[in-house]
Amino acid sequence: MKKQSCTKRQQMGSSSHSKPKKKKQAKRQNCPKQKCIFSEGQWFKPTEFERFGLKERHKKWKTSILCKGIPLQKLIEDGFLLYTSFKKMNICVFVVESPDKIEDNQDDDDDDAIDMNMFKGPVLPVTCGSDSGILHKYRFSKGYCGRCIRTENHWLTPEDFIKLSKPDGTWKKDILSNGMPLGKLITKSILQPHTANCDCEICQEPDQNQNDDVCFVCPSEGDLVCCDECPRAFHSHCHLPSVHEDSPGQWSCTFCVMKMKSSSQKTQQDILSSPVSQYTLHCQYLLLHLLHESMTDPCAKVPGFRFSENICGPMMLGRVKLNLENNDYRTVQEFVSDIEYVFHHCTAKRDNDFSRMTSRLTELLEIIFKLL
Repeated sequence: MKKQSCTKRQQMGSSSHSKPKKKKQAKRQNCPKQKCIFSEGQWFKPTEFERFGLKERHKKWKTSILCKGIPLQKLIEDGFLLYTSFKKMNICVFVVESPDKIEDNQDDDDDDAIDMNMFKGPVLPVTCGSDSGILHKYRFSKGYCGRCIRTENHWLTPEDFIKLSKPDGTWKKDILSNGMPLGKLITKSILQPHTANCDCEICQEPDQNQNDDVCFVCPSEGDLVCCDECPRAFHSHCHLPSVHEDSPGQWSCTFCVMKMKSSSQKTQQDILSSPVSQYTLHCQYLLLHLLHESMTDPCAKVPGFRFSENICGPMMLGRVKLNLENNDYRTVQEFVSDIEYVFHHCTAKRDNDFSRMTSRLTELLEIIFKLL
């Protein structure tokens, strides 16, 4: 903190009496009583160091005291600086620790009633106001970097996510997962922020990772082609149509291309009787939806529903995909009939869970087809 001239200090002191006494008290509550800042051969309390730096007019030591340009308030919010109040001992301390050791001064009496097992796993459902998304733990870094929250259309940092509905809010308090603020999950080590000087790829290049890390269809990792319009990524052979790996320039997936298409004015029967060549994009869009839903559903682990080039036996979605790519369908009706046959066979031959999944896919087929 830079010192100011004596004249400036006197001017600041003369104007401080204009603030209401009640406001002074409010800003001074929870003020540390232990000398924890060492400067020029002596120890200071935060408020004393604020006066030492001729900033007593601010009366906001958490924002006026900086560490490498970062206010202490920001370090406290991000979990890198711990402010713990010990009421019985009447002392307060600042502690800098690794994120997994951080504790806070919040009341934990209600935590016993919460089942922390719901926060295990690689992802967490999150909400902020009316907005919702999925937080991926391995992408979480800090509030302002690390695109870890996947919404329908974007990957966002916690600070970006909160701006959607609460631009004046605080991400650690206002973003909830199963009713618990993210700040609380940090203190419970469910989420672990990176250190302030972290030099990992996420922290050093915050604008990266704008696309998914797994294929939207499979879903699995590998060499992925990323859409420039949305967060989706695909294996070149999973997308419809297949993507040539040496495709130059900007690339948009079928989902984004469909957004720019106007809806058909024909009746459903007219569309079904039309040649597939007139509705190739629509058929690809529909089948990609169904493949994604079937492959990401837990019930999809039942053998036979995953698409493969070596499918024997009843018709499966993978075979429909191959037929569509090979131009084996003459009309849209033939294409839809094959899909309906898949659902009918799986519903009749599989267990209740698999039948429910195929019933849901049948409903999805009807909804999407009506939209087309």
